[in-house]
Amino acid sequence: SSAAFMISFYDWASTPSQGDGGQAIAADEEAQCNPEVQAQICEKIQHAVDISDVFNKVAIHRYRASSKTLAFAAHRIARYCRLRRTDTSATRRAARWNALIADIQRGLPNLDAQSLTDVSWSLAVVGHREPRVLSAICHQVFGRVEEMAPANIAITVWSFATLNYRDDLVMKRINRQALARLGEFEAQSLANLSWSMATMRFKDDVLMHHVAKESMCKMHNFSAQHVANTAWAYATLGRRAGSLFTALEGRALELLGDESVDFCPLDLALCAWAFAWLDHAGPNAPLLQGIARTALRRMPEFSTQQLANMLWGFDHANYRDDGFYVELARWCCSRPLSFWNRANGEEMVSIMTALKPYAAGQQGWTDLEQLFSSIVLQPLGDFLRQENTSEGYSQGLRRMRTYHAGALYSSWLFKSLGVAYIGDADDARTRPSVDELVDFYLLPPEPRWLPDGYEDDDVQANRAEIPSLLELLDVKRRVQPSSHFIALHLSASLELATRDGEEASASCPQQIRICRVVPTRPPRKSGLSFVRGEKFEERDNSGDEDGVLRTSKLRDYNRKHHAEVTALTQVAEAIEALASSATSSETPIAERVTGWVELFVPHYPCSSCTGALVQFTERYPRIEVRVGHDDWRHWVRRLTERWDPADVRHHGLSINARQLRDLDQDLGSAIPEAYKAALRSTLGDAALSMLPSGSSGGVTDVAARRNRAGGHSAQAATQGVVENGSHTQANGYPDAARQAPARAPAVAPKRQSFY
Repeated sequence: SSAAFMISFYDWASTPSQGDGGQAIAADEEAQCNPEVQAQICEKIQHAVDISDVFNKVAIHRYRASSKTLAFAAHRIARYCRLRRTDTSATRRAARWNALIADIQRGLPNLDAQSLTDVSWSLAVVGHREPRVLSAICHQVFGRVEEMAPANIAITVWSFATLNYRDDLVMKRINRQALARLGEFEAQSLANLSWSMATMRFKDDVLMHHVAKESMCKMHNFSAQHVANTAWAYATLGRRAGSLFTALEGRALELLGDESVDFCPLDLALCAWAFAWLDHAGPNAPLLQGIARTALRRMPEFSTQQLANMLWGFDHANYRDDGFYVELARWCCSRPLSFWNRANGEEMVSIMTALKPYAAGQQGWTDLEQLFSSIVLQPLGDFLRQENTSEGYSQGLRRMRTYHAGALYSSWLFKSLGVAYIGDADDARTRPSVDELVDFYLLPPEPRWLPDGYEDDDVQANRAEIPSLLELLDVKRRVQPSSHFIALHLSASLELATRDGEEASASCPQQIRICRVVPTRPPRKSGLSFVRGEKFEERDNSGDEDGVLRTSKLRDYNRKHHAEVTALTQVAEAIEALASSATSSETPIAERVTGWVELFVPHYPCSSCTGALVQFTERYPRIEVRVGHDDWRHWVRRLTERWDPADVRHHGLSINARQLRDLDQDLGSAIPEAYKAALRSTLGDAALSMLPSGSSGGVTDVAARRNRAGGHSAQAATQGVVENGSHTQANGYPDAARQAPARAPAVAPKRQSFY
């Protein structure tokens, strides 16, 4: 009887099931092929009252249920998890869930496109990241992508991104299919596709170009979340796309002005961050004014991460509204300790840096700053001082989640570490270095072929290491730099102590004078590779394990090539050369060399570079290290005041920058012929005739394509959930089996360098 299968929630495992006599129970293939039987089972699963009830229904009908029915059960479980906002860890660990997924995996070849989408979405919602299952799904998607409706394509990609699983081969095939069918994509699918591409850091400039064009055509259908996710995606990928952001801003203002629209804190934070990141929002931007008004009404709903992202955006856009900042500072000062205990170091730095200029005299601000110092700055300083040469250095920095101390608190951190702070770009002490550094940036980059390398003092060769001003200030303009945008000014005066009675000679100099600009060196190998969804770090080629100074890999990016590390390494090499030419001595070189080293950087150093400074001071304790820094957003404006856009010598662009400029300037252009040729191998000649062209971006026969996708329109794939009752379709599935996620999850962006 069925009662024999009513087992507990966590007990059912994927071991061979046995009947009363101990024999294995065989699958009922006749029932699995009967649409009416499957419809009845789906109906029972549909009316399950909770997750445990779904599992019980599956246990009862496990050997009569087809793979599609099991996929529907998994979708129903994930839907319960999502609607009730429950912690999915218990479900993910349950033996019955893992047995269900194992059964589905065995039947993946029998699933249609919609069921594959349901399974992918369910795994993403529950957080079930098992590479073997995901790899098997990717294998099926690769061969079935042409059968998928546009909503299915977007949801499948969204699922992979949510699970942090990336298969480049499958992504390329999906992207080409999406490119040919963008006219069928609705607003939600476009936003989900953009969000997924950015989350996976998958660069497809041509696809994103046409997604932007299609989004502009359908902007009137964008919700607040669509606007926020699309803006965040393009900002994360470094795509300025001015026309798209203008349309997004207009739509956001329209929605902010409608009190019936739910512009939630996450959407407010993403919009503020994205528009500020690409320097699309100025001090008096109407969008920021609208976000500020809405944010003040909804402050109790903000998490620390959402508050940090929003304030980071306002701060970096130089938004000026004293009343807004004062009210926020008052609210922050009134938060209990439990609120701040949920914040990581990076979030605290963003919040405190934005509020500090306006919080003087605010009741409770001193206590909040002391709390910030005790839980963020002091632990970071202690770690850099004590652990900078130990194993686990990179892992420790990543666990702290404090990637820098910000523009206003780096000076405090330097002083606590024994590094002298000499001021920002407006300080009189830094003025000579600032002037020389600005002149360096204004030099036109003229690459030369130097097979034997070049000397550290070769100004022209150094200038060619960083992009032209057109690329820095226009095509890739943003308020925080990529590491290869940075060049710093290095000056040093060092002297090697001699023995009594010994005099320096021309052949054995005892002093060094250094005054030069040092650019970031190109990393030997950067980025990540993905093979069947698994991420592999290029450990043997990173170079982080070599050299004088230990660096850290933060946010999956090597820091060995940063300008601060390069400059300090040059000084260390000069000291070693000085020691090798001097008379031998029993006294270690570190105790004989004295003097000072001074760096001025256009942007405050990251935690890895700050750790390199500490290592240098400990390596050479008799050398005084001084550091000054600006904020890149101010440095960009400083360069803009001096740059002549008509100077063609600065119009040289990298290949990537040239393509981005051409694509972003004309969002109505057709797909390049070279790219169409690449699509032919995936889509075939027939599909090429349906590619979007011109400004319409439409598809000539939408109905025919929907029929090929299984008869389900994109609209049907994104309808709301049927709470009470269902209507069984001809294929044996109730409407809820075709249910797509209503919206992407509330995943806040990680502010990460595009490169």
